Amino acid sequence: MYVYAKKSLFIYLCFGILAFGVPVPKAKAMDPVTIAILAPILLPYAIKIAKYTAKGMIRTLPAFYKAGIELLNIFRLPLGVLQTFLGFPFGMLGDGIQNIIKGSVAPFLFCWEILCMPLYFFGLKA
Repeated sequence: MYVYAKKSLFIYLCFGILAFGVPVPKAKAMDPVTIAILAPILLPYAIKIAKYTAKGMIRTLPAFYKAGIELLNIFRLPLGVLQTFLGFPFGMLGDGIQNIIKGSVAPFLFCWEILCMPLYFFGLKA
């Protein structure tokens, strides 16, 4: 037990030296005067970018809707399992298997919709 405590103390000491021995980088912030000088120059570009960003966010609304539907479809997996095992005597086997398949595919479709959101933003996918 003493050997393990000695090894762990040595490891913690080495980690502490490595973690806290590195110098902290200094912040390179702009002074408020520079920001005040550059603001009138950059403001027209910022307005154009804001308009374009607003249009892009409006274009992504269908992607958010589709992603939300797929996120809710994930709950079809446990529903299908319940329908398959508990509803088998009542003729729910087909619906249960269908819900299991849709619920198993839903996480992949959700990831696909999330990955396609930049395409929606630029208007490449409808």
